[in-house]
Formats: sequence, structure tokens, C-alpha cells
Amino acid sequence: MGTDSRSRRSLSIAAATIVACGLVVGLLVPATVGAGDNATVFSLEPSEIEADAGETVTIDLVASSHGDLAGNGIDELSFTIEYDADAFAVTDVEHGPMLTAGDDDTEVDGSVAIDEDGGAVTVDQERTPSGDGAKSTDTAATLTLTVAEDLSPTTETLEITDAEARLINGNPQASFERDTTVHVEGGAPDDEESADDDPDGITLADDEDGDDEAVTEANETTENTDADSSGDGGDPVPGFTPLVTLGGIVALLFLFSRR
Repeated sequence: MGTDSRSRRSLSIAAATIVACGLVVGLLVPATVGAGDNATVFSLEPSEIEADAGETVTIDLVASSHGDLAGNGIDELSFTIEYDADAFAVTDVEHGPMLTAGDDDTEVDGSVAIDEDGGAVTVDQERTPSGDGAKSTDTAATLTLTVAEDLSPTTETLEITDAEARLINGNPQASFERDTTVHVEGGAPDDEESADDDPDGITLADDEDGDDEAVTEANETTENTDADSSGDGGDPVPGFTPLVTLGGIVALLFLFSRR
């Protein structure tokens, strides 16, 4: 009788251990996959422009995405570019080929809305058909702007806002933006230093291949955000709670087995 009791107890402990491990793994895996998903970097290129009053300039918005860990690419892009309406006028916007990457039979269906008074251009794009989605670094849109003829020397920023990229499964990716600085008639001396500032939390690449490096750094930023917060006494470290839970379960099972 005693032997049967011990056997049943051992089986119960083994079953409970398997269930506990399964629960903890179930908590850990989604968090790991979510943190490891790549981001989309939206960049205005060139990052700095020298222009004269009355001159026409062309700027590319380049989108860079490696998709997610499951191999899904993106099939939707949307973004707004804000500018000083007294300094610039947008005369043309053309959709680029970024979303068609990987399939010659796809095309970009998009719309453009220009708010001349408010100084904003909003672009929405969709890959048709979605297929496996786009995973590439390429031009998403090309903007043509005219500098005001009576503009005094100044340094202006074209800023990307409300940028979003969606995977073919409907999930949004994290987005990071890199703006453009335009120096008109040599620019304003007081603005030269601020024109070189990088966005908070992101170290930008200086060479022409910087987009891929920016994507990598963006991914690392995404993965380390929670860990950095915990160092300031804020949120707990991701994955720490499930590990503590597992340790507690194992300890209880050990004590139970000694009874």
C-alpha cells in the first residue's frame, strides 16, 4: 500500500512539473518572439540639403523592413511629412517601389493628401496583392518641393509623423523615423548644431547603407526597452516573472516529494 502511494505521488509530481514547465514556456515564447520582431525605419533622404530661395528640391522617403521572425513582410505603409508652409510648397508626390519588393506582379495602390495651409503631406499605400509582403530597403515615395522665393536664410526640418507599417497578418511593426534638415541660403547659424542632433534613443548611421544598420539598432532598442526601464526602478525585466514562478513551483514540488 505504501509503495502504491509513493508511486502515485511520484506520478503526480512528474505530471505537475510537466504542466508547470509548459505554462512557463508558453509565457516566455510569445514575449521573446514579440521582442525580436524587426522594426520599420522611415528615412527622408538626403538627410541634409543645401538649397537657395526659389529652388526646387527632391526628397525620397525610404522605408526599410526585414519583416518579422515568421517570414511575413509588410503590405501597408502610411506616414505624414510635416513642413513649414511659409518656407516650402509641395508640388508633386510619386509612389515608390518599396512595397512591390519580391514580386514583379504586385503594384502599389496609394493615395496622397496635401494640406498646403497646414504644411503636411499624408501618404497611404497598400501592396496588391499582399502575397508574402515586402522585405526590402527602397523608396516608398518621392516628394518635390519648391522653396519660397522670398525666404531668408534659415534652417528648416521636414519631419516624419504618424508613420506606420503593417505586416500581411495585420500586425503593426515598431516604427522609427529619420528626418531631413534643409539649409536655405546657407541656413541659420544658430540652428547648425541642432540640425545634427539624432532622434532620442537612436544612433543613426552616416553612410549610404545606414538604413540596414538603423533597422538593426531599432530592433535592439525594441528588445532592450523593458530591460532599460527596469534599471531605472520601473517595469520588471521581461521573462523574469515566469522564471521566478517556475522556481517557486519546483521548490514546492521538491518539498512535497520529501513528505
